Amino acid sequence: MHRERELSASVGVILASATFAAVGGCLTVPGTLLPVLVDAFGIRLVEAGSMFALQAVAYVLSVATAAPVIQRCGMRAVLSIGMLGFAAGFAGFGMMTTWWGGATMLFISGLGFGAVEVALNTLVVALGGERRANLLNLTQFFFAVGAFIGPAAAARVVAGGVSWRVVFGVAGGLAAAVALGWGLQPIRHAARVADSPALAKTAPLRSKLTIAMALMLAAYVGAEMGIGGWLSKYMVEIRGVDLSYAGTAVSLYWMGLAVGRLLLTATSQYVTEERLVLGLTIGAAGAFALGLAVHQPALAVAAFALTGFGFSGIFPGVIALAGRYHPQNVAGITSVVITGAGLGGIVIPWVMSAVADGFGLVAGMGFYLLMCGVMVVLAVAINVLGPVASGGSEVLAPAVPGAGTMAQPPHTDGKSKSSG
Repeated sequence: MHRERELSASVGVILASATFAAVGGCLTVPGTLLPVLVDAFGIRLVEAGSMFALQAVAYVLSVATAAPVIQRCGMRAVLSIGMLGFAAGFAGFGMMTTWWGGATMLFISGLGFGAVEVALNTLVVALGGERRANLLNLTQFFFAVGAFIGPAAAARVVAGGVSWRVVFGVAGGLAAAVALGWGLQPIRHAARVADSPALAKTAPLRSKLTIAMALMLAAYVGAEMGIGGWLSKYMVEIRGVDLSYAGTAVSLYWMGLAVGRLLLTATSQYVTEERLVLGLTIGAAGAFALGLAVHQPALAVAAFALTGFGFSGIFPGVIALAGRYHPQNVAGITSVVITGAGLGGIVIPWVMSAVADGFGLVAGMGFYLLMCGVMVVLAVAINVLGPVASGGSEVLAPAVPGAGTMAQPPHTDGKSKSSG
């Protein structure tokens, strides 16, 4: 039985990585092809921003209700059906002829993505135990891989004369293949992470620390996805490069994210999540400011790649931190903080698109720089509030685990006691 569980856990991690890769590749396609979509639909920047915002609205609605759905329906159902909805949204977008039709399809994709986001992170935290940050960085590394490949491939294919509609159809097909993979697996929901002295205390679900973590992910998702979504347009319109060059810039931005997560996979256990998040936010803000300030496009692209590197461990770090303070309610706290991320994905890109529409794209990118500064402030707050939440005790600080400290995987046979 132990061997079967180990094998099932391995399959779960592989599928989680494949899911993150598919999602990363798909989510970056609309932003990369934004110059083409603006012309195809005949829309203004604020309408383009509204399309992205509707996807984020659906994401928030899905994330906010994901925890009880996982408990009731089970991990396999949420992951397979959620990915099918995500796939249908992207494939359907390629068939639309109006921007509001495209917005409807992105809304559908957002519903699927929100449920998948909570389910995947809950599963990975449960599998990881004290090495949850390492495993989160490992699986989400593949999100960055997908986000690196997606923009370059989409831009080059469209620049070569292939219709943008084909690109969205292929993206939907890849997501559907992952959905099928989840549908064939018996992996079910793990209600809690493994028992450990390092997880002995649980902070209140409603606390200043929880608010700070939710706001951090709000600012992070708004800035990270927003920069990735508008970078192609910025490079073409402001820096005067062609679409292929701009697609490369977007890919390098996401490659920085991928490299950072790969490095953190092996090193994140040697520093607390609080300090890791603080250092990364400072680095990301500085690199993005440099990218906006330099005049040479090549130097700007390098700085944007470093921005991606700075962003790399922020989301996994906050999710790991939340799981560390709420080991008995991982799905609940994950849903709460990712809801914050979704709200940021709604408000921040919409505000940026309005700023860009009224004052120009340079001002809009400057707004994202402001959000990077907000992340630094919130990271400082998390470092202050963390010890307060644990009563000044170091019990919650993650120790460097030795061999064999990986949490036991959740039950995957029909005798599981977990719900779903």
